[in-house]
Amino acid sequence: MTSQLLLPSALCLALHLIAAPAWAKIDREALVTRHNPHITVVDPEAAASVGNGDFAFTADVTGLQSLPGIYYREGLPLETLSTWAWHAFPNTENLALEDSYQAYPFYGREIDYPARQRSPAGNYYRQNPHPVPLGQIGFLLDGEPLREHDLEDIDQHLDLWTGLLHSTYLLDGEPVEVVTAAGSDAATLGVAVESPLLVEGRLSISFRFPLSYDTNIKNKSPLIFDQPEAHQTKLLPGRKGTGDYLLQRDTLGTRYYVAIRADGQGELREAGPHQFVFAPQGGDRLRLGVQFSPERPSQPQRAGAILEDSEKGWKDYWTDGGVVQLNKSSDPRAIELERRIILSQYLMRVNYAGSFPPAEGGLTHITWFGKHNSEMYFWHSAHWYEWGRTRYLAKSLEWYRKILPAGMEVARRQGFKGVRWPKMSGIDGRPSPGGINPFIIWNQPNPIYLCELVYRDDPKPETLEYYRDIVFASADFLASYAQKDPETGYYNLGPPIKAVSESTHENDTRNPTFELNYWHFALKLAQEWRERMGLERDPQWQEVLEGLAPLATYEGKYLEIETFDGIYTDGRPDPNSMILAFGYMPQTDKLDPEIMRATFKAVTESSPNNLGRWVSWSMGASALTCTRLEMPQVAVAILTNTAPEARFMPTGHVRRPKEPDGVVAFLPVNASLLNAVGLMAAGWENAPDREAPGFPDDGTWVVEVEDMNEMP
Repeated sequence: MTSQLLLPSALCLALHLIAAPAWAKIDREALVTRHNPHITVVDPEAAASVGNGDFAFTADVTGLQSLPGIYYREGLPLETLSTWAWHAFPNTENLALEDSYQAYPFYGREIDYPARQRSPAGNYYRQNPHPVPLGQIGFLLDGEPLREHDLEDIDQHLDLWTGLLHSTYLLDGEPVEVVTAAGSDAATLGVAVESPLLVEGRLSISFRFPLSYDTNIKNKSPLIFDQPEAHQTKLLPGRKGTGDYLLQRDTLGTRYYVAIRADGQGELREAGPHQFVFAPQGGDRLRLGVQFSPERPSQPQRAGAILEDSEKGWKDYWTDGGVVQLNKSSDPRAIELERRIILSQYLMRVNYAGSFPPAEGGLTHITWFGKHNSEMYFWHSAHWYEWGRTRYLAKSLEWYRKILPAGMEVARRQGFKGVRWPKMSGIDGRPSPGGINPFIIWNQPNPIYLCELVYRDDPKPETLEYYRDIVFASADFLASYAQKDPETGYYNLGPPIKAVSESTHENDTRNPTFELNYWHFALKLAQEWRERMGLERDPQWQEVLEGLAPLATYEGKYLEIETFDGIYTDGRPDPNSMILAFGYMPQTDKLDPEIMRATFKAVTESSPNNLGRWVSWSMGASALTCTRLEMPQVAVAILTNTAPEARFMPTGHVRRPKEPDGVVAFLPVNASLLNAVGLMAAGWENAPDREAPGFPDDGTWVVEVEDMNEMP
C-alpha cells in the first residue's frame, strides 16, 4: 500500500529493504560497540550511567561524580538511585490523602478524586514518598573538589558491551585512569583507579550524603546538603586491617547501609557532616567496591568482582535477546537509527529492567518525584517482549500483582468493580493527587495488554492462571467504568476524563478516540483469556464490548475527543492522540484504516514543521501508526527526525521539549522508539509477508533481524 502523505522533498529519497539471508549471524559485539559513546570534553549532556534496572550510578567525565554543579545546571544531574530506597518528609500537619479529595459528578452519583493538587494534602502526597538519593561519590584533589579547568586530555568511552565506563584524563598535569561499573543484579559499584597522584596522596575519593531532594522543584529536584541535623551517617566498627568499612544512613525514617571495600592501603575518615573521604596510602592503584543495601551486608564485594560481574551481565543481555542491524544499508540515516536503537536498549536495561517501574527519568535522575506514571508503562515495558527479553516485563508486573489489593480498594471506594490502577504512584502503590492524575484512564487497559504479551511468549495454562487476577480485575473495572447512555444506547467513557493530550477540561471530555478503542481491544483480550481457561465469556464485559460508542469523526477524519469537534477548523496544530488507536494496538473492528490514514495526514500537515512535530514519545507512537498503515518511508523519516527536540544526546538521552524545569532524560522517547522498531522489524499478525515488513522495500535498506517477537 502506497502512502498518499505529501512529504517534504528531503524525505522523498528512495528507500529499500534487502532481507539478510536466514543463515546470517549478526556480530553482536561489533554492532553494539560501534556505538560506544566517546566523550572528549566536559559535556553535562553526556553523563554516563552504569546500572542494572534496580540501581544506577550516573558519572561525569572523571568516571565518578566529581563535577555535580555544572552537570546539574547544564545537563544530566549526577545521581545514585535504586528502586528500593524510598522515604518521605515528616507529615507534621497529620494530613490525610482524603484531605485532597474533591467530589465530581459521575452519571447520577458523585466520586471523590484526589484532585486538589495545591491543597496542603495534595502537595504533600504528590511529593511523598520519593526515592532516597543514595549519595554522591567523587574525586578530590589535595582535599578540594575538582573544577572543570583542572581536567585536560579527556578521553572517556562507555563500553556498552560490558557496561564498563573507561575514563582517562590529565588532572593537574598528571594522568588518571578510571574504570567504573555496576554489578549485574545488586546495588554495587566497582571503581578501579590508577594515577601517580595516588602515590603522592593528592587524589582521594569523597562520599557525600544529602538529606533528600528539594521536591518543591518537580523535575530536576536538587539535593539537600544544608540540613545536617535532620539525618545521620555513622561509621560503624569494622574489621581492623581489612580495608572494609560500613556506613549506616538514617534519613527521614529510612535506614540503609553503604559498605566499602578497599583493596590496598588507605583509610576512610570523616571529613565533615555526612562526608567521608577515602585517602589512599602508597601505590598508584586503588580499587573500591561499594555496596548500597537496605539490610546490613555481611561483607562488601571487591571491585574486581563487580567489574567482572558487569562484563558477564551485559554480555548475557546483548546475546540473549533480539537485535536489529542496519549498517549495510546505503541510506545515510541508517547508522543514526542504529545508534538510537543500541543506546536505547542500553538505557532501558539501566533504568527499567528492575522490580519497580520508575518515573520517566528512570534511575538517571528524579522526575515527577521519582514516581511511576502508569500510562507510560506500555512504552517502558512492551519492548521487552518485542526484543526477546520478556523476563524483564514479567519482573515489573510483579509490582502490579503486589499493589492489586490497594487498587481494588480504590475501585470499590469509587463504586467500581475490579481494580483502578494508580496513575502516578511511588513504590507503595498509593495514588498521587493532581489536577490531571485522577482523570487519566488510558493506563487502565495496559496491564491486560502486557499480560497478553507475557502469555504470547510463554503460552501455557500456568501463565494464564498466574496473571488471571490482573487481567480479570482490570477488565471488571473497564466494564463497570463505561456507562450506558439511555438516549443512544451506547456505553460512554467519561466525563470526567483527561484524554492523552491532557488539554481539555475533565468535565467536558467524553469518549476520546484512543481510549474507546483501547477499551474495546482490552475487553476482547480479556474475553479471550476466559475462553483459553475454559470459562464462559463474561456477559457484562460482552455487553460493554459490543455497545461502546463509535469512534467520532469529522469529514472523514478521527476526532481526538467526541465532545471537541473543532480541532480541524480552529487554526491550531491538531492534537494527535487519536493516532494511537491504530499502531499502539492492532486494528479492531471499530476502526477504519483509511480514516486513520486521512487523520494522520491532516495532523501532520497542520504543523508548521510537518514531520518535525513528531518528537518526544510521539516519535515512536507515530511510527507505530505509520507501520501498521504500511507507510514505512514515513516511519523511518520520523524515527530519524533531525528536529532539535528529537536530538539523541551522546549517551542516548532525549530532552522533553515542553518541560522548562529540567527533564533532560525523558526515557519514554527511547522506549517508544524500541516499540516502533520492534514492530517494523519483527512484524505483526497479518503483516506483509516479507522480512522486516515495517521497513521500506525499494532499494537502499538492508535490515538484519535476530530473535525478535511478532506483535499482535
